[in-house]
Amino acid sequence: MNMKKLLWIVPVIASPALLLMFSLLALLLFFGVFVIFTEEDDEQMNFGGGAICRADGEISETVFFSQFNDAGKFTGKGEVFIDVAKKYGIDPVLMSAVAFHETGFGTSSAVMVKNNPGGLMDPATGSKYLYSFPTIEDGLNAMGNTLHNRIIKDGLTTIADLGSVYAPIGADNDPTGLNKHWGPNVTTLVAQFGGLTMNCEVHVVGDWMLPVLNGLRITSPFGYRTHPVHGDVRLHTGVDLACAINDPILSAQSGNVIFASGTGWSNGYGLHVIVNHGEVTTLYAHLNSTQVKINDVVSQGDVLGTCGSTGTSTGNHLHFEIIRAGGKEDPMPYLTEYMAVGKQ
Repeated sequence: MNMKKLLWIVPVIASPALLLMFSLLALLLFFGVFVIFTEEDDEQMNFGGGAICRADGEISETVFFSQFNDAGKFTGKGEVFIDVAKKYGIDPVLMSAVAFHETGFGTSSAVMVKNNPGGLMDPATGSKYLYSFPTIEDGLNAMGNTLHNRIIKDGLTTIADLGSVYAPIGADNDPTGLNKHWGPNVTTLVAQFGGLTMNCEVHVVGDWMLPVLNGLRITSPFGYRTHPVHGDVRLHTGVDLACAINDPILSAQSGNVIFASGTGWSNGYGLHVIVNHGEVTTLYAHLNSTQVKINDVVSQGDVLGTCGSTGTSTGNHLHFEIIRAGGKEDPMPYLTEYMAVGKQ
């Protein structure tokens, strides 16, 4: 007996109780599948631990200095960070990421009142209270020296290793357990500053780079599907990649920004960016924020914006498109050569 005949017979022979059971099972299956494709689950929210590395080992100046435009005590201090980092032989991007994390983007009382940008504790108080410095420059130098000792002298060259000493999980001065966020947050900030310039390797094979940080997790592939909002069958013109709210979205290849929307809704894409790479154009949609403008020149791995759910969207993700000769192509053949960003 084939499946079609079996499905026709079941309603005739089933009792009301069995029919109710089948109905409930069908509803559970429907909503289970619906939730998978519309909501962020715990696994998707976990940060993968990767850190972006600059292929040329140079600071992306446009991206780097833009972070200091509205950064509390750090506003306009980008050059100071670079000078201090150079003095102590450390990466200015990593130093900046740590300082921004430790101080809530330059706004915490520790940096505003005590000029302490690195969360440095005073051992004379049993490391229960923060050091206080006369000026922010003094505080940055003390932080630079501390990072030099940990990175250069102790060899803690990865974010994970550095975090195990700088912000150890389970430490007595971390009663609320916030230190577990240190590594993921610093890694995210590194991308927002344009990527590491030291003690890292470029993990890209071929011409293309995965535009999200937390690994390749496809929530909806390219091709025809039932639209999750409108309910009709239509072509899904890109691939949906899992990402958490405000995760950095990266340029898959170097190119020129030809569009960067300034409002939260644009043809269903929401906030989105389009980058021209020559023969191919890429589109990054449903962003929570955009960090580039039209005519900007971007390098592979530069931050274009942050993951979000603006426009016609049912949950945080990146809608990524490949456009060639005006037509939309499946992005996956372009990404099969990539190597995931390595753990740092």
